[in-house]
Amino acid sequence: MPALPFASRVALVTGGSRGIGRAIAIALAEAGAAVAVNYRERADAAEQTVAAVRRAGREGAIFRADVTDAAAVAAMVAAVEKALGPVDILVNNAGIAQHRSVEEITEADFDATIAANLKSVFLCTQAVCAGMQARRWGRIVNLSSGAARGAGGFGVHYNASKAGVEGLTRGYAARLVTHGI
Repeated sequence: MPALPFASRVALVTGGSRGIGRAIAIALAEAGAAVAVNYRERADAAEQTVAAVRRAGREGAIFRADVTDAAAVAAMVAAVEKALGPVDILVNNAGIAQHRSVEEITEADFDATIAANLKSVFLCTQAVCAGMQARRWGRIVNLSSGAARGAGGFGVHYNASKAGVEGLTRGYAARLVTHGI
């Protein structure tokens, strides 16, 4: 049997309780990683994802945190490190998609979308980056959308948030590659 690529690695998946995040969490477990599943509201769904991680033979745990809040992110990362070990793999999957026309979008809609889809990527990356740099190994995966480069169906606030994710990703990649990240 071939070695698993992420054996002895710890992965944190934001928004990992359902959908794409759940699928990623399970795939990481199948590749050998212990998986921290972040959620904000659906503890039952997060528990189901961790049950699937454990069925794959890996350690897993759930961590409730609002990833738009710096203090909550720092506390979550500290809890993950205490429970599973240092974060080696970060998957920034958490996000929201509110359908709004140009006429309907409000400042609150814009702020909430930017916070959930872009600021969370910044906060979570900053929270794990120093440890990855010290260990000279890390993987950060940021989920975006074709809406970053096209009209999309959700609204201009969503387009802007996903375009920002792509810019942030390129910026971090250029600066962290020399650190093994």
